[in-house]
Amino acid sequence: MGTRTGPGLDEEGLEPDLQDNTFNGTRHQASVNHEIGLPRIQVSKSSALVLFGLGIYLAYLRHLGLGEVAESLDGVNPVLFFAALALSLLMVAFNALSWKRVAEELDRGASSRDFFLIYLSSIFLNNLIPSGSFSGETARVYFLSKAGGGSAPRFDASFASVAASRIITAVPFVLGMILGLAYLTSLRQVPSWALTTCFAMMIFTVSAGFVFVGICFEERWLQRMVGVGIGPLERIFHRELDREICSGTVSGFMRSMLLLRRKNRALIESLAWAFAGWLCLEAVAFAAFRSLGVNISLLAIFAVYSVIIVFQTLPLGLPGGIGLVEILMTALFGAVGISIYDAAAVTILIRLVQLWFLALLGGLSTVHLMRRIEGDR
Repeated sequence: MGTRTGPGLDEEGLEPDLQDNTFNGTRHQASVNHEIGLPRIQVSKSSALVLFGLGIYLAYLRHLGLGEVAESLDGVNPVLFFAALALSLLMVAFNALSWKRVAEELDRGASSRDFFLIYLSSIFLNNLIPSGSFSGETARVYFLSKAGGGSAPRFDASFASVAASRIITAVPFVLGMILGLAYLTSLRQVPSWALTTCFAMMIFTVSAGFVFVGICFEERWLQRMVGVGIGPLERIFHRELDREICSGTVSGFMRSMLLLRRKNRALIESLAWAFAGWLCLEAVAFAAFRSLGVNISLLAIFAVYSVIIVFQTLPLGLPGGIGLVEILMTALFGAVGISIYDAAAVTILIRLVQLWFLALLGGLSTVHLMRRIEGDR
């Protein structure tokens, strides 16, 4: 079965044997796409965990003082709150465009609307299934493999586009965290526990980033990791995975990553979209504070929000980190000089926008994409 290996491969000077291997590697992609699917959602388990997390945060709010927090929420400016909703959608759109730019270089072209819907779906699955960010990335690979352009499904190329997108979108977060920590360090009234938490998260993020990048460009490490991870993947997907197909897909993924490394213009454009998405994400918190009439430094938001995003990606055992994320966010905003009641109120607003609003739209997007795939079949 003939398959294009992506635009620009010949002019990049790939050797004939490498091109032959690329063709051979893609022969298995149809089988891979039959074997790989969306993680199954255990509604009863997820619902119970969501209620448990909400119970934890409600107990925390009662400890703080529900009346005082409710009083802070009474003063919400609806115009600025709706601006926060709009900014969250812009964040998704810019991040989707960042991903789309690198995907196009691997012949994974699809409409901007499809990339937007798939990105929303990944947010929904990240927040519903307590498995860190793994579920959302699986959804991105799966839906792009089904909806992407090209003459045949390319699971390896879809996976490479998602991996590259994760690396690119991490850059503005790390830079923002550095700026935020420099600002917090200059404020002597910030408690040591808050600074320690921020520094620990930054070290963890940078270290994990270096390891991830190293694995993405070292085939031997990746092959070993896939070999170890096949068992857990089979339990998640509730199906057996062909070891030979997985090995061939890893090789195809590695060739796709090496190709992307040469696409300087595409990487720069993708990074620009990622910075735009990151700024919109930070602006959501800023708009939420302004909707309550609370002044806060944007650099303080950089530090706190970067920590929260990293914390939320950890396998906390609760969907979207519900309960734990809210407590940490409230405590950190309180530590940088915000009234604890205002900090709790703005945390509620931010989570309404970034968790519940986007998860709702992501759920609708997931249903739409699944129905479309079934219709195509």
